[in-house]
Amino acid sequence: MRRLSVLIVILTFLGSCKSEHAKEYLTFSGTIENSVDSTLTIQGNGLTKIIKISEDGTFKDTLKVSEARLFNLYSSSNARGIVFLKNGYHLKLTSNSNNFFKSFKYKGNDEAADSNNFFVSRYIFGQSSGNVKGFMILEKEAFIKKIKHFRKGMDSISKIYPNANKSMVEDSNEQNENFFKKLEDNYDVLHAQILEQAISEEKLKKGNKAPDFSNYENYSGGTSSLSDFLGSYVYIDIWATWCRPCIAQFPYLKMLEKEYKNKNISFISISTDDDRRSNGSWEKARNKWTTMVKDRDLTGIQLWAGKDDARFSREYMIRSIPRFILIDPKGNIIDSNTLSPANPSLRKMLNELPGI
Repeated sequence: MRRLSVLIVILTFLGSCKSEHAKEYLTFSGTIENSVDSTLTIQGNGLTKIIKISEDGTFKDTLKVSEARLFNLYSSSNARGIVFLKNGYHLKLTSNSNNFFKSFKYKGNDEAADSNNFFVSRYIFGQSSGNVKGFMILEKEAFIKKIKHFRKGMDSISKIYPNANKSMVEDSNEQNENFFKKLEDNYDVLHAQILEQAISEEKLKKGNKAPDFSNYENYSGGTSSLSDFLGSYVYIDIWATWCRPCIAQFPYLKMLEKEYKNKNISFISISTDDDRRSNGSWEKARNKWTTMVKDRDLTGIQLWAGKDDARFSREYMIRSIPRFILIDPKGNIIDSNTLSPANPSLRKMLNELPGI
């Protein structure tokens, strides 16, 4: 009898040690079908953990996190997912490398599995909503209906996974509500902006008349307008003196201008330097432009948009520079966002233009 009592005490002690130790780390295992990867990497909050994947796609490892939170998960082929980790979890994942994160499924109905299945399900459902533009371009009634649909859908996912980590669910709920509320509060302004953008996009389609510019100061003297170049193809480089990627294109553009010197194409560079980056002075902005044209010995036709830059950028929907535009001899758009001079495919495209 005494031996039995001692055995019970030992087993109880060992069991309690095992339970306590499990809370100090977590295990992460699973199978990735069609895997061509050798590792998975977990990153976030100062943690980097590399887990080896066997040839059959299976993996298993342990790790410790400083707090329960979402972490990035990368395959060695740069596929990306998200995983919610907490010490004490025993995560078992199945996935397919052909549809990496969207195919994540976790086994079990405990907190570990429910938390991660909850997040993946909400992510996939959220992706089905499209982008913000898809919401804001709708008329008011359809917009409200779509918001209600996704609110309801997000709530229904919570009910499917009742054991999901409460803190994570609350954070997700708060982020979703903030997102929907922001869309609702800004509907009128964003709806108008997106409609205007849609009109601009339509105008910039191939074959449409290119938005005009006129009387831009020409570095060589006088002014120039787009209409001055009717009869030849026009390749426009939009740049600014503060834009390093723009400057990096200069050598390639010079070579292009030299190579096509006797062809039916005009190379126009339009500086968008303005007063905002010149302490409120248009004169300083102009001086920056002329100085760089001289110092860099820029060739081609060098123009400055000056105070017309805002209109020009709006009509051509210029959100970033450098930007390159190709216009045909009739003044119609071929491509409002075409290849850069550094792109080897540009020459092939230009050589195929009829009558160049």
